[in-house]
Amino acid sequence: MNICAHPALDRALASELKNGPIPFARFMELALYHPEGGYYCQPAPRVGRSGDFKTSPHQSPWFGRMVARQAMATWKAMGSPDSLSVVEFGPGEGWLAHDILESVESSGPKALAAAFEYTLIEQSAPAQERIRERLAHWIEGGAKCPAARLESNPPDEIEGLILAHEFLDALPTHILTQTESGLAERYVELRGKNLAFTEGPPSDKQLEGWFGGLGAELEIGQTAEVCLLAKEWMETISRRLRRGGVLIFDYGFSSRVLYHPSRREGTFRGYRAHTMTADPLSRPGETDLTAHVDFSSMLRSAEAGGLSLAGFTDQSHYLLDMGIAEALQAETGNEMAGAGERRSAMGLLDPAGLGSAIKVMMLTRGLEGAALPGFSMKPDDRESLATLRS
Repeated sequence: MNICAHPALDRALASELKNGPIPFARFMELALYHPEGGYYCQPAPRVGRSGDFKTSPHQSPWFGRMVARQAMATWKAMGSPDSLSVVEFGPGEGWLAHDILESVESSGPKALAAAFEYTLIEQSAPAQERIRERLAHWIEGGAKCPAARLESNPPDEIEGLILAHEFLDALPTHILTQTESGLAERYVELRGKNLAFTEGPPSDKQLEGWFGGLGAELEIGQTAEVCLLAKEWMETISRRLRRGGVLIFDYGFSSRVLYHPSRREGTFRGYRAHTMTADPLSRPGETDLTAHVDFSSMLRSAEAGGLSLAGFTDQSHYLLDMGIAEALQAETGNEMAGAGERRSAMGLLDPAGLGSAIKVMMLTRGLEGAALPGFSMKPDDRESLATLRS
């Protein structure tokens, strides 16, 4: 009996499950990142209209153009150095990198283009090949500046801007449930011919006091997610960022909002063909798995590592503050030819979609007092801003 369609992933899951249930976080790690059969390691692209989900860079190139403005603002706040390192984690298909590099090359100051060094941190070999093709102009030296390169691991020291666009919500997460006898963790087991959830004690000691440490309390029967790997990632980049900023775009809330009893079933979801699946354990390697980000925990880890909060809002208000409306008007005017481009860009601001669902956080080191754009307006979800340090 096969657990999934891909032989290598099927063998890996069977090998681990034969000894009993495994934490859901381990299942998610294999299902998404197994080097041969993982969801993000497949030959076919997973993002876009023909894939399973759509992100802001696929919605409109104006997203990347606004992020390029943030990179320029960071560069200026650093004193316009001769070298600016931009490091993107989880670049996917390279669309965001493409639009940033194109904007810097065509519209940015020549000194910024000369200083620009874009590094994409990507583990998936198929994704690396697609990125190389999309960014060939910059990776292969067609443009002497800005320059781009692919790496499997981040630099030990970074001076510039770290980007994480919908990266944290795809990191393997633990699923916890409050029971009458205490906190229980969800595990995955093989039950007959199917994968199924079961419960057991927390698999990591950090999980036991997680909610109490944030001032949150789950109700009996309430389920929530805890991503220890997101915390580890923040600790790592806090050590490596010598000067500059960290810019995060992702689905999420403050701890108090994320773990509120109204989210009784948590935020973990599985998607296929742009549709949420009723059984996220079915068809491993073919299903996108995701859970919302706890921005309070991210901020706590960042500040413990010496970073400072420069801003927190939602995508709509961030892009408006970055000047997307004025840039669109100047670029497309009132001509009918620009109508489609304006409509796609407006999708980035949709309060019923990406505009309010995606939160934006900026963290800095060594830029105290710098007036960075993008965060003068409060998010629609103001409770997450008010309780960010809950």
